[in-house]
Amino acid sequence: MNNAIVKIAQTFRTGTNDIDTLDFIHMYLNDQNQISPNDLNDFYVLTNFRPVITNKNWRMDCGVAGYDNQLGLPPFFPTRLRFEDYIYRIWIQQEGIVAAHVDAVQNHIRNNYMRNPLASELFNEEICSLLKKKIKSSVYHLDDLGIKFDYSGEVTLQDSEEILEKISAIHKQVVKASMSTQNEERKLSLQLFAENLSRVFYGFEPDFFQQNVSRIIDDVISQFHGSLEIWPTLVEICYFYKDKKDLPQIRVKNKKLKSRNGTNLSQIQP
Repeated sequence: MNNAIVKIAQTFRTGTNDIDTLDFIHMYLNDQNQISPNDLNDFYVLTNFRPVITNKNWRMDCGVAGYDNQLGLPPFFPTRLRFEDYIYRIWIQQEGIVAAHVDAVQNHIRNNYMRNPLASELFNEEICSLLKKKIKSSVYHLDDLGIKFDYSGEVTLQDSEEILEKISAIHKQVVKASMSTQNEERKLSLQLFAENLSRVFYGFEPDFFQQNVSRIIDDVISQFHGSLEIWPTLVEICYFYKDKKDLPQIRVKNKKLKSRNGTNLSQIQP
């Protein structure tokens, strides 16, 4: 790792935006005074952090990031499922490159503006988790401009049942909470949330759920494979153009940052 190149350098990110939707739902169920599941009552701030350089499956989730793009980088996954940067968690693990977190942190607060309802957010996160697991387990090649994986979009009945079993348990907790609360506003909100969960997860019917999720994932995976296939050609076109005329660029003059053990964290080339 001493001779590795830092391809990504980022600040730490903290705040409620780091919390999974499922955690928000548990917070809602445990707070008897919370009326709407979309309200934010607790805030979390990272107070203990330190610079680090790693090539492990490090979370890419930052406030500010810098990239070494001299020779090109992999494309982000083209998806609306909000895990487009997951490719870098896999790609960064190859020999000779690393990721760095600098000695800085930025606070991000979850904003419900322009977000989907909480039930839809939970559905998206479950689909993302399934895709991440499938992609990670089927990677067979890493190179300078991307990754290659075998997964082509199959969703088994077992995959569907595992998701529905977890969400059905949450649905039962929501229904139980709606029956036990004495607050009419909270009762109505819980009932509405339970209805939304049932609707978004296709009534918890395994075959119907599998059919629809398979269609969604098949479209997404086709886009991933297509973008990874065409990306090297696009980068080659850019280099061909650059040989004739420089692309727009600006030299970055960042001050060098050093970790507590003296490691240079400013290895990204301008």
